[in-house]
Amino acid sequence: MKRALSWVAGIAMVALAAVVGQLALTDAQQQAPFVVDAALGERAEGRTLAVTVREVQLAERVSDADGWQASGDWLVVDLDAEVLQTETASILSLVELDLGDRTVSASERPASLESTPLDLGLPRAGSLAFELPADATGTVTLRIGRAADERLDSVVELPVDLGALERAPHVELEESRWAA
Repeated sequence: MKRALSWVAGIAMVALAAVVGQLALTDAQQQAPFVVDAALGERAEGRTLAVTVREVQLAERVSDADGWQASGDWLVVDLDAEVLQTETASILSLVELDLGDRTVSASERPASLESTPLDLGLPRAGSLAFELPADATGTVTLRIGRAADERLDSVVELPVDLGALERAPHVELEESRWAA
């Protein structure tokens, strides 16, 4: 009887170890960013960054206040952003659209918030411009973070349904300024 009980206990321990092994997080899961869901017009606050996406538009042509312009398929995002803890490395380093099978970064060509330093407690307003591939459709995810290395940090995410947006013939990007 004692021997049978030892076998049953041993098998139970092996089964429990297998279950625990299956439930353990991978390295990627352990270091994944903390996603902060955003809604249009509402402030989304992560660990080091606060963002309010005010408007999202599709455009056939975009321009900025410095005279730069380009035609194509563009997604323009107007937003307010500020850092919450420190001004060190306070540029939006993670500004991308997740298209599912690929990622598109905000364009560096126009003057935008993509290259504007942020201040502690003083929101900056401006635009971001994404040049979309011709076949981009459906719902994409706007991802904004303070660090390009998003591991163990917060990332603000906003789903954008491209099919629900009307296409404007021209959009001028907001000049970066202090938010009102």
